[in-house]
Amino acid sequence: MSKKRRFLRSVGWFVAICIAFELGLRLFGYGSYTIFRPDPRLLWVPEPGNKLTVVNHQHININGEGFRYPVDLGPKQPGQYRVFTFGDSVTMGWGVDDEHHYSADLERALNGGGCHGTRFQVVSAGVNAYPNSLVDERVKAVLESNLQPDMVVLAYSFNTGMENLAHLQGAQRKKILRGVAFKSLARRSAIYDFLVEDLLRNMAYYRFRELMIQGTWDTAKQKADEPTEEFIANLQSAVDESRAYHVPIVLLLLASENQTTQLHPYQKAMIEFAQSNHLPLVNMFEAWRTQDHHPLFMDHVHPSAVGHQQIADALAQTIRTQPSEIAVCQSSATEKSVASR
Repeated sequence: MSKKRRFLRSVGWFVAICIAFELGLRLFGYGSYTIFRPDPRLLWVPEPGNKLTVVNHQHININGEGFRYPVDLGPKQPGQYRVFTFGDSVTMGWGVDDEHHYSADLERALNGGGCHGTRFQVVSAGVNAYPNSLVDERVKAVLESNLQPDMVVLAYSFNTGMENLAHLQGAQRKKILRGVAFKSLARRSAIYDFLVEDLLRNMAYYRFRELMIQGTWDTAKQKADEPTEEFIANLQSAVDESRAYHVPIVLLLLASENQTTQLHPYQKAMIEFAQSNHLPLVNMFEAWRTQDHHPLFMDHVHPSAVGHQQIADALAQTIRTQPSEIAVCQSSATEKSVASR
């Protein structure tokens, strides 16, 4: 047999094995992970579709507007009160299904809270790997849209080493967008998902990302790359935008596993910012400080379904005390009373 024929036979066997491997892995959910498309303003946003989470392979539905919500939103209907939650992978619901991320839990809590005549929608606008600066930018994008939020929940992001991404321009920004497009293509492969996103995630994926972008998933171990003043300025910009649209905002301070004493400078800054601006703050660091963290987290930063439920309960308690929520419930009660006469 000639060298050429042997080479072609080897290539053929290799391709056949890869196809078999690809098809076999798809039976176990690989090749079905959430895809993120490039976005000129927000760098990456979830692509609509019914997919699976990277960890635990739980169902994740991204609606047509790019949010984790079971249906498309469209114009707000009479009697609806629309809450948007913004943040990183915690808010998007890393490793939990569509019924057990804190936004879904919060929607059930608010709709079961006795505010008759009002239908609450709690929409997760969280995006995996978003730093605080991109979280703030997505808040502004939603406020400027026709989606008419009645309240914004702005959660702390742990991706503190990536804050400069929102401010990249020119060739640097195009490079990030090309990278997002490449990963979007690669993630459609079950082999890629299995080898890179699963098998080698802890061994290589996170290590390489940490080398490229120092500080990723930082909590209290290192100083943030960007000054605290930059974080506060971005936060102030999102709050100013919400006030311009007359949309109340609730801040959500998240904590990581076993974080019981030391706060990251950004976490301290968020607490001080809330106090100085008289903004409601749900402080999960304090809520979890004396609890056993093992049932609350699935890894060093992402809450389990139990943790998500506790976040939702704390948010519901705070939201029910906000003037806009009280007003809409009182209005619904008055309308119901008038109608029954």
